[in-house]
Amino acid sequence: MKKTCVITLLAAALLWMLPSCNPTEDPNHLSDQVVVTTADATFISAHFATCGAEVTAENFGLLTEIGVCWSKSANPTVDDFFGKSYKCSKPYSCLLTNLESNTEYHVRGFVKYGTEYYYGNEKTFTTLDNDNPGASPVTTLPAYDITYNGFTCGIAVEPFGVTTWYTGVCYSQYPECSLANCEGFECAIPEPVNGVYQVTCHGLMPNTEYYYRAFLRYRDEYSGENIYFYGEILSFTTPVRPFELQLYTYSPYYYSWNNSVDIYGEYYCSQPQVISQVGFCYSTEHEYPQYDSDFYTIAATPTGDMYYEFGSQINNLSANTKYYFRAYVLYMTDSIKYGNVESINTY
Repeated sequence: MKKTCVITLLAAALLWMLPSCNPTEDPNHLSDQVVVTTADATFISAHFATCGAEVTAENFGLLTEIGVCWSKSANPTVDDFFGKSYKCSKPYSCLLTNLESNTEYHVRGFVKYGTEYYYGNEKTFTTLDNDNPGASPVTTLPAYDITYNGFTCGIAVEPFGVTTWYTGVCYSQYPECSLANCEGFECAIPEPVNGVYQVTCHGLMPNTEYYYRAFLRYRDEYSGENIYFYGEILSFTTPVRPFELQLYTYSPYYYSWNNSVDIYGEYYCSQPQVISQVGFCYSTEHEYPQYDSDFYTIAATPTGDMYYEFGSQINNLSANTKYYFRAYVLYMTDSIKYGNVESINTY
């Protein structure tokens, strides 16, 4: 019995000599193994901003969450608003959404390392007025390869804290163009060339001033809202459309019972307003009939359309004779253009 009491007293003494451990403290605390450094906020506007951090850790396999949190109060945590990123050791960035204008916000990076959250140093920024667009992660680059009906331009996009987005260009004849009021838009080729995205737009009017700007669309994963960023508005003037006139003569339809023909032709003209007369020249002597020296018809008055089909009926042809026909167009007052030659033999 005495021996048992001695052992009990020795055990109690040993427990008293060991350092005490607070039950709320984790003896395997990992804070010395992970460091989070919060970056300055960028692309600050009235309701959005981007912010990120850089993380160093002994074992990146233990990182299960990474992002930034923000609040109007100091020392924000993941219990406040937060955004996540999929980047680890490299500097990452997150998009802060649904911010109030003219408001100071506190932000700091965080990681979940193992089972615990660790926070970086705190940064602050103030959102802008509603009328102030602020900086944008998308930059409109000068247009090139400008034709009478299209152009190409480049788009530069800086990292802004999201992984799924698309970019492109919208254009209009009015200075304040956006996707809400533009005349047209095109999305960029997905893969950039030397860090620049390329986009080509078609369907423009010749000899017209156009305004254009790059846009970037992101769908917020929390609110489901489409968020748009815009680059600077630039402009250019399309050149005058080069004059182009193509003319074609169809094979004539010959009616032997009265020695007559129906003949048709068509033209394509890039400036149809300059055309004054269309018809057909025909001759029995010249393989290439001329308007000034041979017979000719005047078809219907041109409609002003770029594509136009016209026809004539020619009666009282001589029997047993070969005739040559071709369409003609009078344009620009004193110019004339001929189509291909067709022929028939009358009976």
